[in-house]
Amino acid sequence: MTTQTTTAWPEGVIARYLTVVDATVDLTHEDETSDGKKKTTRATCTGCKTSTTHTWADSYPSYSRPGVTEFQNRDQGDRNARDWAQKHADTCRALPRPPTPAAQPNAEPGPEPKRRFWLPARRTTRTV
Repeated sequence: MTTQTTTAWPEGVIARYLTVVDATVDLTHEDETSDGKKKTTRATCTGCKTSTTHTWADSYPSYSRPGVTEFQNRDQGDRNARDWAQKHADTCRALPRPPTPAAQPNAEPGPEPKRRFWLPARRTTRTV
């Protein structure tokens, strides 16, 4: 019987897929543009660091005016990201990085060692 420890998910993660070697593929929502009008769902593997984005952009033909009407389809972006994450989790063999140890506070430095001044060797003059 194996025991598995649970850890808190990173902030913003909406879904996680466990890979074959205990790394995870995390799904997050992000802004595609700086104004936040276009969104994406990003899937990132914590083992091999591969990531992919799936936009929410979608459109349908507009019958009242020429062209198409664009809208944000969150379900489509999430569905595509989930499909990619599941396929990647089934095949990825990259091990996750071990957690970094907490930074050790620097010990107080001891007294500074004595410095020795370097002086060039004296030249001796020969008398002939």
